[in-house]
Amino acid sequence: MSNFFDAKGKDRIAAALIRGGGVMVILAVVAIVANIGLEALPLLGGASVHRLDGFQTDDPPLVVGTDPRQETPWVLGNTGIISFPNRGDREPLRPFSDEVSVVSADVEIHDLITILDDLGRIVVGKVRHHDRWEDDQRYTTARWRASADILQLEPGTHWTGATANADSDGNLLVLAWSSSQPPVLFLWDREDEFWERQPLDLSGSIIAGAVAEELGAVTVIDSEHGLRAFNQDRTGRWTEQHIEGLQGPISRVRYLIGGGTLVAAGLDGAISIVLSVPYIGVTNKGPDPLKVADSTIAPGETVVLPDDEIGQQLASVSSAHLESAPAVMTVVRSLPRAEGIPTAIAPSPRKRGFLVGGDTGHIALYHATSGRRLIDEEYVDGAITAVAMAPKANGLVAAAGHHIIRATIDNPHPETSLKTLFMPVWYEGYARPRLVWQSTGGSDAFEPKFSVVPLIFGTLKATAYAMIISIPLALLAALYVSQLGPAWFRSVVKPTVELMAAVPSVVVGFLAALWLAPRLEQALLGAIAGAFSLPIAVVLSLGLWRVLPVSARRRLGGAAELLVPLFGAAVVLGLVAVMIHPLEDFFFGGDFSRWLFTTAGFRYDQRNSLVVGIALGFAVIPVIFSISEDAFSAVPRSLVNASRALGATRWQTARSLVAPAAGAGVFSAVVLGLGRAVGETMIVLMAAGNTPLLDFSPFNGMRTMSAAIAVEIPEAPVGGTLFRVLFLTGFLLFAFTFVLTTLADQVGRVLRRKYGAQ
Repeated sequence: MSNFFDAKGKDRIAAALIRGGGVMVILAVVAIVANIGLEALPLLGGASVHRLDGFQTDDPPLVVGTDPRQETPWVLGNTGIISFPNRGDREPLRPFSDEVSVVSADVEIHDLITILDDLGRIVVGKVRHHDRWEDDQRYTTARWRASADILQLEPGTHWTGATANADSDGNLLVLAWSSSQPPVLFLWDREDEFWERQPLDLSGSIIAGAVAEELGAVTVIDSEHGLRAFNQDRTGRWTEQHIEGLQGPISRVRYLIGGGTLVAAGLDGAISIVLSVPYIGVTNKGPDPLKVADSTIAPGETVVLPDDEIGQQLASVSSAHLESAPAVMTVVRSLPRAEGIPTAIAPSPRKRGFLVGGDTGHIALYHATSGRRLIDEEYVDGAITAVAMAPKANGLVAAAGHHIIRATIDNPHPETSLKTLFMPVWYEGYARPRLVWQSTGGSDAFEPKFSVVPLIFGTLKATAYAMIISIPLALLAALYVSQLGPAWFRSVVKPTVELMAAVPSVVVGFLAALWLAPRLEQALLGAIAGAFSLPIAVVLSLGLWRVLPVSARRRLGGAAELLVPLFGAAVVLGLVAVMIHPLEDFFFGGDFSRWLFTTAGFRYDQRNSLVVGIALGFAVIPVIFSISEDAFSAVPRSLVNASRALGATRWQTARSLVAPAAGAGVFSAVVLGLGRAVGETMIVLMAAGNTPLLDFSPFNGMRTMSAAIAVEIPEAPVGGTLFRVLFLTGFLLFAFTFVLTTLADQVGRVLRRKYGAQ
């Protein structure tokens, strides 16, 4: 027992504790990373469906729907009565006061029902559900609420179908068609409460149609199963839009929430996403050819181009004349085919998803942005005649003959896929696929954009500017302090630089955003001129020092070799300060920032990459300086003395002997500084402007991964898509740091083997 507590026993205990502690640390890090990864993993998962009990109806339904709790489904058949088959105590609802024979019925987003009877009358409204409590029991009641007066179409015409949609003010637009004459449009003005017929320049009959939410667009399927789209301009006139990329006959068409995305289902089951792409006309009024995007416009020529921020690109070009051009409906995405011939499409009331029912009894769930088919199941042997999504997008109701199908849907993250996270996606309102981060919006119609590439790019951009500033300053300072400077200088500079690391990053960010940024904007040209002239002044001063005779240099003393370049730098900076304002007035009209935008096309934001580079470089310099200075000082003095004894100067010794010998430590210092810059949050959060741009310009800002997490995680619903995307961002940030650390270790091993360091 006494041997257990002798020196060797104590060493064994200490070694076991150290190994155990190391293993526990590794396990803790692995557990943290695994937890972060598991939180992000569901982003790539699909949807699941759970079937509920169905039921039979006496009257084959034309349309179906359900309440938000999915407790009370309703159906409407040819009798014009809305009934609730699974609730025997429910009073049927009559949209028409008399008994009618319904020709067609349609349900739009938010359960807006359009009913056409055989007398040419159209009624538009909703089924409203209300709760009441009696004896601690909840009872759900329903009533029909008309959205407008009954619309009487032209009598004597065999009307075959109608559909309608509403805007945020409650105005309605009704599209009705027959087999013998062109379709008609009627607008219900909620304020004045009357129906107004809208002129629609369309000859020939149609078989189906759709009206966009907010009432700005109408799409119809003609008798040949071709698709035609109409857009209302600012004057209220309906003009036909050109459609590009659509192939094959069309079976069904429907607008999604917001009215900007159109779903077209082909007779062959093809599902296409169609967007209205903005275009702009560019006229070259100058004498020289004009380069715009991928096109070259000759003098006097007008070219119509997709409006991919062309106005911003040509803002400083006086010879370019811009004018609006009609938008073009373009197929931007083809989704996996549906089974059989699509017979019904039901848009989601909350996200850009939609259901497609087919003649084979299949119902598929799609998402327009991600292009994913999340569910595809067969429910019955016959054709699906009607389908609707629950008001909370968490269930479906469908009809096949007399049979009613019900199911709940668990679909937490339909808008994410590997493509939407890392590849360009063509979003609504854009002229081409883009990498965009825009996580939140003001309405259910907002299309989330979760590309993490702008965040990765912003992180790399901020890190690059910080390292460009910090690496030369830190390494040269460390080399001078350890090898060239006098001992008293080292004793002053090293503690001072190390004290820089004690400054809180929030203080650095605060000063950068509120003190440095406005002053840099005011003296931008001077700062740029000083940054370029300062290194030149230092090099010339050192060259001048070398020209002096050795005797003169010895008389001046060792400190003079530092004072000479400092004096040269001070002289040059003084000249810049004196001359910069006259030069700015002469060459740039007195405002360099304005000249950058109007002439060079660079927009200057006050919080930009230059500010971030300076502030973040200030935070990184102590890390690189301290470690590299220790590495330089660790080179054996015997090697340094031997080099000096062979006739090498101090600079030659530092450059050719000390720097290579300390290469492993220097590289580790740079990588640790890089890791510090990558993970920094508060400085970039306060000084970078938080604009997720993909632009290398030093005059605009960025958004980094760490800043995005800090800004958005407090507002992200737990378990929601944004919440998990931010966890994915954290996982990528860790992976990036892990790769850097591993690379540093491997490169350090190589350098140590090369230069014989152990």
